[in-house]
Formats: sequence, structure tokens, C-alpha cells
Amino acid sequence: MSRTSEASRRLSALWHVRSNARLIRQVGPWAAVGVVAAAIGVALAISPLIGLAVAGATLAFGVFVVDPVLFAVIVLPGALLIQRVGGSSTNLSAADVLCFGGGLVSLFLVRWSEATHLKHFLRGIVWFQAVLVLVVIAHPFRGDIVEWFHRWSYLALATIVGWVVATSGRARQTFRLYLWGSTFLGFLAIATALTHHLQPAQWGLYQKNAIGAAMWVAIVIAQINPPWARIDLWESRVIRVVCLFGLLAAQSRQSAILLALAVGTALLLDPDSRRKAKLAVVVAIPLVGLVYYSFVTAAHNNPKFNSVSIRYGQIDAALHVWHLSPVLGMGMRFYNLPQYISVTAPPNSIIDNLASTGIVGSVAFFVLVGMTMFALWRLPRVYGTLGFVVLLAHYVDGLFDTFWIGSLCIPAMVIAGISLGMADADPDLRWAPEGRPRDLTRVRTPAINRRRVDQQRAPLRANR
Repeated sequence: MSRTSEASRRLSALWHVRSNARLIRQVGPWAAVGVVAAAIGVALAISPLIGLAVAGATLAFGVFVVDPVLFAVIVLPGALLIQRVGGSSTNLSAADVLCFGGGLVSLFLVRWSEATHLKHFLRGIVWFQAVLVLVVIAHPFRGDIVEWFHRWSYLALATIVGWVVATSGRARQTFRLYLWGSTFLGFLAIATALTHHLQPAQWGLYQKNAIGAAMWVAIVIAQINPPWARIDLWESRVIRVVCLFGLLAAQSRQSAILLALAVGTALLLDPDSRRKAKLAVVVAIPLVGLVYYSFVTAAHNNPKFNSVSIRYGQIDAALHVWHLSPVLGMGMRFYNLPQYISVTAPPNSIIDNLASTGIVGSVAFFVLVGMTMFALWRLPRVYGTLGFVVLLAHYVDGLFDTFWIGSLCIPAMVIAGISLGMADADPDLRWAPEGRPRDLTRVRTPAINRRRVDQQRAPLRANR
């Protein structure tokens, strides 16, 4: 065989290979779409529920391929979805499912070498969960095991979600989705109160404290409105006004207290927040007066069955259970066991930890609170203020309401993760508050960044 014929044969084979590859690239995606469509059609013929599940899984896979960060972005606004999607054995809400799924995806997107502040924050959570293993071993019933995984999702995965959102530059997107979702919920609360003769706005699972929880968090975000969030001024004003009236329509006293606590703490910590606080101070005074009047009226009109008296009864029942096992408690979600059917989830985080996890778990919980708050306290004020005040208010909220609820816990941890992520992504403090000197000495800098700042200033000192 001549060299010319051999070369032509090889060129012909190469041309056929390239033609086949080009054909596969053109036809392959359409063939995949056809296969998926056929699978969904067959599933719908078998069962509509199975068909919807297949379609949802296909959509989720497509989103994961195109934009995996979107799973993290929707976790914070998804906390507004408190509808139940699981049975009584798991007791999951839509917010729980979104947080767990978004957290698993976010685990693959974390750059641990850059996550200095995130790792400091997670140490408290890992310590807490490690101690709770003792409680699970002592009381290995299904509710205890499920709740242990629940708390991983509420605490660690929600924080990692916030960190991924911040470091991916999507904080503004997730904040706006949450704020406008809360605004829509506020409109519904206002309309419900007006159509029910100014009674507390609530419907279905959206009782007054659940609505109030969304309102106060949205108001705090819109009020502090850090420069890196990039929320427009008119937008923040509209959201604040609607959510404030939504809070008044819900008549949630504890949410009003948390709002005053969070905004007041921000005013003390951050000078930039004080410049925006004129309206907040004007609104806070009558709001505190209304809360006090509401407490006095409820105690006077219904002294035995008002919310305070009911909470005292629930706490007393939980304390009687704790006396049965003071060291390791009776297990998380013990109140779902048949023998404790008369006991409800204690509306106090300290009593809940004592009854569920005993003295050992309670000490671990205090360590968790201290380590997580200290990790946020170390951040520069421009980043740490929002996460610090929201998480502080959330911990205080646990003193007079059920603590381990996804719709209450997830937003606080995600916002804390966003603050941590912004600090890790910008150690040089480029987002200095507008209208203030950008000199790094004017902003509190954590010790981990001081060496880097000093290195940047060295050439300037030499020039001087």
C-alpha cells in the first residue's frame, strides 16, 4: 500500500470520527430531552405524584448543572415556607427541605482554605453536636435521632449556605428575595387584620408569632442595610413600612421586643447604623408602649389562660420531666413519646435543653452560644453587625418561645453565615461605610487580618 493511499485512508477515518462527534453534540441534548420527557410521561401515566417527583428531580438536576449556587440563594427566602411536607415521624417543613438540600450542595462549594471566620464559627456547632451524641446513645428513639440531624441542618448547613451566598456575590439577590417575600406576607397580614376587625392576623400554619418572626428580621435587614447588601434606599423604606404594619397586624409581642433589641444593639455597635436611626427611634417608643399595654391587657382580662400563664404551665411540666433524668435528659423530642403526651415543647431554650439533653447538653448549648457570638463579634463592624444582632435576637427569642423551629432558626444562621462570608471574602475592608474615612484604623479589624493590613501600609509609611 502506497504512502498516499495510507494517508488518505487516515484522513477519511478522522473525518468520519469528527462527523460522528459533531452529530452526537447536535443530537445528544435533544435525545436526552426526549428520554426525560418520555420518562415523565410514563411516570404520569402510572401516578401523577410520581410524575411530579420525576419532573422536580429533573428540574433540580438541571439547576445544579447550570447554577448550583441558586440552591443556596433560595434557602433564606425559603424559610418563609412553613408548610409541612413530611409525615409526623419526620415533621419536616418546606424550609427544612430547602435548607438541607441547599446545605448539601453548598458543602461542595466551600473553599475551606479561605473560610477562616466560618471555621471559627463552626467549632461551637461541632462541639455542641458532638456532646449531643451522648444523649442520642442514652435515648436511641427515632425522634431523638431525627432531631440530631435536624440540628446539623439548622445550625451548620444553614451557616455554610450563607457563607457560599456571600462569597459568590449573591447576597443582594437572596436578601431581596427574602425581603419582598416578607413584604408580601406583610400585605396578607394587614389585609387579614382589616377584614377580621383588627384581630391578630393568622391563618393556617401562619400564626401570629410565625408572621412576626418574618417581619422583624426583614425590618432589621432593611434598617441596617449595610453597604455591601446594595439594597436601594427606596426599596428599604417600602419594605420597612409594610413589614412594620404587618408586625402590628400580627400583634406578636415577642417579635416587637426582638425588633427593638436588634435595632438598639446595632445602634450601640455601629456608628453607620446610628446615622440611619432617626425613624427607628421615633417608631421604637410607641412600639414598646403598645407591647406593654398588650401584656397588661392580656393579664387583666384573662389571668389564667393568657400566653404568659400558658408558657409557665408548659415550663413547669418540662421541669418535672427533667427531674427524671437530670444529667442527660429524656432525649430530644421526648414530648412526642406516648408517655409524655401531656407535655409540649417547652417555650424556653434553657428549660428545653435541660429536659431534652440534661445538664450535659445545656452546658454544651451555652458553649455554642458563646463561641458563635464571639466569632461574629470579632468581625469588622461593617460586616458583623447584621449577623451579630440577628443571631443575638434569635437566642433571646429562645427564652420565651420554642427554639428549635426551622422557620425561626434558619434565617438567623443564614444571615450569620453571610456576615462571615463577606468578612472572609473581603479581608481588606473595601466596603467601608460611605461618608466615613476609609482608613482601616477607623474600623475594628480582627487580629487575623492585622498582619495583612500592616503589610499593605508599610510602603505608604516608607514613602512618607
